[in-house]
Amino acid sequence: MSKRKKRKARAPIRAQRSEKIRGSETPECYPGGYRTLRNPYRSVDFDSTELQNTAIQDLICDHSLEPGWYRFSINNKPAEMPTSCVEMNRCGTQAPVWLSLKDVPLPRPGEARQLSACATWQFFHGSAKDCCLFRIPVTVRNCGHFLIYYLQPTQGCMGYCAKAVIPPLSSRPVVTAELVGSSVHLRCSYGGVQSSWPVGYEVIWGRVSSNKMKVEVRRDRTSQLYSRVEMDGLHFRLGETFSCSVSTYLLNSSSVQSSSRESVGFFAGIKFVPDVLQIREDGKEHMLSVHSTVPIFCYGSELNRPCRLTLQLGVHDPDSLVATAPNVALSSCQLELVSQPCLDGACAHGFVTVTAVTDFSRDGNRPSLLTARPTGVGPRLWRGYTPTALKISVQDVPTSSCYSLTDPHVLTFDGRRFENQRTGTFVLYKAIGRVFEVHSRQWDCGSRHYPVSCTCGLAAREGNEVVTFDMCNGQLQETRPKLSIKSLVPASINRVKIHENHQGKKLTNSQESKQSLCVWTRRTFTLPTRFHLSKPQRCPHSGFISFPALQCFRTP
Repeated sequence: MSKRKKRKARAPIRAQRSEKIRGSETPECYPGGYRTLRNPYRSVDFDSTELQNTAIQDLICDHSLEPGWYRFSINNKPAEMPTSCVEMNRCGTQAPVWLSLKDVPLPRPGEARQLSACATWQFFHGSAKDCCLFRIPVTVRNCGHFLIYYLQPTQGCMGYCAKAVIPPLSSRPVVTAELVGSSVHLRCSYGGVQSSWPVGYEVIWGRVSSNKMKVEVRRDRTSQLYSRVEMDGLHFRLGETFSCSVSTYLLNSSSVQSSSRESVGFFAGIKFVPDVLQIREDGKEHMLSVHSTVPIFCYGSELNRPCRLTLQLGVHDPDSLVATAPNVALSSCQLELVSQPCLDGACAHGFVTVTAVTDFSRDGNRPSLLTARPTGVGPRLWRGYTPTALKISVQDVPTSSCYSLTDPHVLTFDGRRFENQRTGTFVLYKAIGRVFEVHSRQWDCGSRHYPVSCTCGLAAREGNEVVTFDMCNGQLQETRPKLSIKSLVPASINRVKIHENHQGKKLTNSQESKQSLCVWTRRTFTLPTRFHLSKPQRCPHSGFISFPALQCFRTP
């Protein structure tokens, strides 16, 4: 061989680096630019022990191998050097040589990389095996569809190993949920690979643990293009995220395996959309979608069995140690998730309206947690499952207040103060844009020496409904308050809610207009009051929240 040819075949010496060269400058990738090592004994699955006992002359010894570019083939099928330690007496030799990558990847298409090959050796039976007793420099070039290697002669009777090339999946596997009979299953689906070897698929199911670590749950081997596992409530539970990792392997040699491809994580359970909600105390309604990522099977023995899941909704303040009035109102306390064909990750869904409660107190921005718990009459898989609560941030909005208290002192919305010592019926507030007004009635509550007038009754009208709170009948300090609701239109639906707390000393009247009237009764003859104004908002169907627009102020 001429010096020119030797220079042409010499491998580039660039340790742990890659160089990208155009196809016209890489003749070694084309026919004639490399030689092929075809001996089937080079397979990592071939046991050399029999050769040593019966045909030692057939052992592979690459100490006389000419330096140059080589490609591997086993039984006329493409092969590559293994990248993990090979046991002794494999590959048709005593000291098999494999490619050591450590933390360095193989070169990308069009690139070459200088690496090292290792020879496995064991000095005597029973001693420790050394996977890399000898090192040999090897240059690897990626020619796009195959790899070639610039190999050197070995130090003694060693042999370069080869393993069959198993193509990996061309795309990521996908995890979906489906019903099999009355059980919920997770299905890992993937596309097949084209290979000249008979191949199977290894599927590893993983679960994301609480500390964000991935834990292997199950390992399957199959020749089908999917793997299926049952949501048994033990290893595969609701409220957790699962994924599957798929690799191909030779059916007649399980040690020959491709690199794996992993699916996107699949959350099994109840999801809120959006998963974070920020709202303001402005009365606006926000539509929230609640859906199940797994199908809901029909349960029960009756003919028309329900195919739905009932969720009990609730709101609470995570920062409060005692029970407080929620600062978020819902359109319903229960939600039905109706089963449907799974589409875009939703197998059953429902909607609920969320509104921030205008509480007329400057309490800053407050968080709330929306919980959704399956009722105990649903499918068995859902019992005991508690979905992760949705965090709702409520931004505080300043409001205006006006007061009428004691004998009586009046503070208007714009901060002006005055006193009204007369007796009779007076208009405290009257809306311009709609039918809403509040009247107060004052009577004489003083003595011969100190004439004083006090509020003894209130009347609030919203549309055609009138609520009165009257203590004006009877004798001073003896009369008891009388609460009444009257509709000005016959056979109309009463939309007024009355809430009582503080041992009966506070009454809140909630009306459909999203306004409410609060009255404190400090003595039997005085009714100090306070009311606020806000934008309209819908009262929840459940009725566990009163929406304020008129509230009270208790005197010392």
